[in-house]
Amino acid sequence: MSESKQAEGLLLLQNEHIDKFNQWRLKNLNAKLKCDGNDFSNKDISNAFLNGVTFINCNFSNSKLRTTNLVQSILMNSNFNGADLSNAIMMFADLKNSILTKSNLDNTNFMGSDLQRSDLRESILNKTIFVEANLIDANTYGLDKNRAFLKFSKLKGTTWE
Repeated sequence: MSESKQAEGLLLLQNEHIDKFNQWRLKNLNAKLKCDGNDFSNKDISNAFLNGVTFINCNFSNSKLRTTNLVQSILMNSNFNGADLSNAIMMFADLKNSILTKSNLDNTNFMGSDLQRSDLRESILNKTIFVEANLIDANTYGLDKNRAFLKFSKLKGTTWE
């Protein structure tokens, strides 16, 4: 993807023009959008089509990502402290070493995602899906595993083990 196309997509996201971003995304489906190192804190990017996008070392603290499609996205080392990820689709996403403390994970789907060494303390879980997710060494201290679906999840090194 050309640098101008990258910049155009990123600018739409940063300015919270989600409908325009989704239209842009549909026209550029094969493009590999990279948003590494950007600050999306306190932004509302709910309902965005962010599947397959790379967000390494990004700040999403206190942002709204409700019903956002993040399937197969790379979100390693990112900060989601206090973010609202309710109803987000994060299947097969790479969230290694990410901070998800105090996040709303109500009905969030992490099926097949890699959350290894991530911090989930004080997050809201309700019907949160971790089926086949990698939670090895994730910090789940104080979270009620009965509020999540954990079938075939890797739980070694967690309080849910």
